[in-house]
Amino acid sequence: MASGSKSNMTFSSTDLLLAEGSPGGFQLVWDFLSTGGFVMALIVLCSMASVACIIIAALHLRESVLLPVPVVAQLKSLSQYAAKGDIGPLQQFLERDGSLLARLGYMAISGQFTSKQDCTEVVGARAKEELNRLERGIPYLEVMVTVAPLLGLLGTTIGLVGMFTAFGDASDASGGDTGVIAREIGVALRCTIAGLFVAVPSVVAHTIFVRKIDTIAVRLETLLQEVIQGFYQYFEVSRS
Repeated sequence: MASGSKSNMTFSSTDLLLAEGSPGGFQLVWDFLSTGGFVMALIVLCSMASVACIIIAALHLRESVLLPVPVVAQLKSLSQYAAKGDIGPLQQFLERDGSLLARLGYMAISGQFTSKQDCTEVVGARAKEELNRLERGIPYLEVMVTVAPLLGLLGTTIGLVGMFTAFGDASDASGGDTGVIAREIGVALRCTIAGLFVAVPSVVAHTIFVRKIDTIAVRLETLLQEVIQGFYQYFEVSRS
């Protein structure tokens, strides 16, 4: 019993010493960032901008918001409204919904175009305009992919220039301590690490969002083509 309690006391004392001697995670991050100077501050700003762009793009490109399932179901049941001879309820439903697909679908079945070709051209142009608005924030990610590594390289270059300048100004013939030089090189390379740390997630997010926009565009074009074809097949459009 005594030996067990003694070992427990020794283990607890060791843990206490480790806890007191090791810096926290926040302190490690602060030490890493504080050694980069103003270039590291610019990289941190780039990372904040990149995160903001990713959040904005993720919110705007939710397929459940752009192409809601109820709207898709209603547009695909165009033949049922044609059997009843009244498309008014579908138009009212689309007008109330207000999503991207609902707005374009409402234009497609509005009856303001006398020919299917005119309707297809105008609705297609409006769809391109709407998709262009969805790209807000995505081009900035491409900028961060280019700027962040360059800033990291700039910070590393500045650190190496300062280190070699101090090394050349050393008065002793030996040229300084190699351990100190190696540590300074490690500090200078932190900007490069930070720049790549910002660029890699940005390029991954940019690729994902671009592919997602392409997928939404293809699906939207297919749905609108079906709606326009069905509308001009089932309903007769006449200009008042």
